[in-house]
Amino acid sequence: MINQLKFLNSLKLMNIFPTHQWLEDKSEIIDTLLRFAYALDQKNWTMLRDCLADQVDADYTALRGEKRQFISADDFVAQRTKDLVNLKTQHISTNHLVSIHDNQAECTSCFLIHRLDPTRMPDGNAYDTAGHYIHGLIRTSHGWRIDRIKQTVLWSRGNPEIHGARRRH
Repeated sequence: MINQLKFLNSLKLMNIFPTHQWLEDKSEIIDTLLRFAYALDQKNWTMLRDCLADQVDADYTALRGEKRQFISADDFVAQRTKDLVNLKTQHISTNHLVSIHDNQAECTSCFLIHRLDPTRMPDGNAYDTAGHYIHGLIRTSHGWRIDRIKQTVLWSRGNPEIHGARRRH
């Protein structure tokens, strides 16, 4: 028992145990990512904008074929407003792995996005995508904000033409 206590105390000294601040930051970071996904599904553009830093490094090359963009948060929201017109979506975000370094953080996660266009015939009205995200976040006076998004697609199924960004090309 004494050896176990010595071992646990040595871990504390080496800062292996997470601190209260780290746990609070991790929770806020994951909450920011979940609010981001929920805002897209609800088409709540104010909530979406509140999740973003003023500038966003957005890399959706894997799905959209677009080049990586350094874009203002307002332009990012405006693009999503157009891309999601007529679509019902469900963004599922899981397996959040968070690393925090001072006022910057990175979260790697898994995603599954369901898209349904009810204006199309049932045999071509859905498009699903699964993969990984890497989100970069910065700590601001208003909390954690997303300043970097990289999407990696593992698979897609359905009609890619219902995806708003793909219609723009």
